[in-house]
Amino acid sequence: MEQIINASETDISFLKIAANAGYAESETIIRTDNRPVAVIIGYKKYLELRRHIRERDERFAVYDDIRNRNRNAIQEQVESDVAVAIQAVRGNKRNVITDGRA
Repeated sequence: MEQIINASETDISFLKIAANAGYAESETIIRTDNRPVAVIIGYKKYLELRRHIRERDERFAVYDDIRNRNRNAIQEQVESDVAVAIQAVRGNKRNVITDGRA
């Protein structure tokens, strides 16, 4: 359950907010001047979010590596290489099907 409160209210009810976040898995958005500035979540949820971020970073590291290795590549050459690779894969699939190894 999500709760929205003003920053001025946190002094009075911080222990309640923290307990709700930890035990009831409640999320509380803290606002200042009617704008969200922070969120209080339970530790379990925090660990889950950190795990998701780590996994995402690991997956995107592959793309970052590819981008860095091809930083100076010429677009036309890349497109040509991709077209050749696609033809090779498609041709290999046809061979597998006609050879009866499908």
